[in-house]
Amino acid sequence: MRTTSRKRPSKQRVRSTLLAISLATAGGASLAQGCGEANSLVGGACAVGYVACEGLCTDTTTDPDHCGGCVAATCAAGVSCIDSLCGGPRDGEADDSSAEGGPHRDGDGDSDSDSDSDGSHGTNGDGSDDGGGVRDACPPPPYVTPAACGACGVVCVAPLSTCVLDAFGRPGCAAPCAGTRVSCGGKCVDLVTDPRNCGACGKFCPSNICADSKCQGGTPGDIVVIGHDYRDAVASSSQVRVLANAIFIPNSNPLRILSYEQFADGAVVANVKSLLQASAAGRTLAFTVATNPAAIASGALAQVYDVVLIHDQSSGAIATLEAIGATWAADVAKFAKAGGVVVALDGAGGQGGMPSLLTAAELLGLASHRTIVAGSLVSIVAPADRIATLAVSPYGSFDRSVAFQSVEPNGGNVVYVAKELVVGVPGDPVVIHKVVP
Repeated sequence: MRTTSRKRPSKQRVRSTLLAISLATAGGASLAQGCGEANSLVGGACAVGYVACEGLCTDTTTDPDHCGGCVAATCAAGVSCIDSLCGGPRDGEADDSSAEGGPHRDGDGDSDSDSDSDGSHGTNGDGSDDGGGVRDACPPPPYVTPAACGACGVVCVAPLSTCVLDAFGRPGCAAPCAGTRVSCGGKCVDLVTDPRNCGACGKFCPSNICADSKCQGGTPGDIVVIGHDYRDAVASSSQVRVLANAIFIPNSNPLRILSYEQFADGAVVANVKSLLQASAAGRTLAFTVATNPAAIASGALAQVYDVVLIHDQSSGAIATLEAIGATWAADVAKFAKAGGVVVALDGAGGQGGMPSLLTAAELLGLASHRTIVAGSLVSIVAPADRIATLAVSPYGSFDRSVAFQSVEPNGGNVVYVAKELVVGVPGDPVVIHKVVP
């Protein structure tokens, strides 16, 4: 007797059939639960697992227009809502399923949803997304902006268009801050009266008193003149330490720096900024480049900036710099008396007009300067001054440094912080700190 055998269907065919049945069943169940008479908004409530959003029963775990709640978030275009999160769990959260509802298994039963054969977890060798999803392309946290509020892909839209922190420090979409209150670092603050955000986000008042968007009380300012141009300086050196100590006198964060670069050497300027970034210790530096002297000749400097950084204007003619300085005198004095910090750098390169500029601007009276050779020893002679903090003494100067012949003697509100060592004896000052009461 001949026996007829039946061919078993392939695994791929069985899987496709089951998937089709599953999708059809899920679709029918969704329609029944979301729109059935017993759980609709007319004559009843939504079924378990559904929330009434804008007159419709919605699954907030998967709806990209109501991801995590009716008004919690709207996912960006092309971003799926998975487990109540735009883009799904990420950054170390449990993630055992793909956007399609579970890990895809090959015909041999192995899972390939989370890892490539080389274990790269859906990314290319350079760390970019290889097309498996948007989560690997997310920027690092914290997510406290309207474009990414609480998680990458969570977009705040009107009327909840602002990302703010709740009482527990958790970001969420909310209505814009009202009145004089604005969002600073995810919190609604009053720029008119908040001493930590006085007139601008992060503007700190040393007196802890802010009124009419201005810091109140006697707040001394600082003028620091440094005889280095930092072309060859490296991070962690004492030469960089005195510069960083001067720049970081204000406690504001972000630190708003007006960088005057009109006649400065671009390579030197770039290295100065790089060195300051390396010394920032988590603070944000907001540089505003000025190539027109009118930017400093402004009575509103104290409301806009914390520091005015004047680079060595090496290519500027002496007469030109002197004329520019004269236009600054009244405004830089007002800035310093309001607690502003002015830092001026003077190197040995170029036409040597910095003493004329600083004297005409009434920042510091200087008769002249002279070049000191690279490697000259510089001694910290006022270790208690804040500009000398953590600076090793003596230190060797890098190339293009100068010592000053100052007409303002050491003492009172003028401190010679560092001097050139000449045969072991302190000579002319290289770093001068002037406090403006």
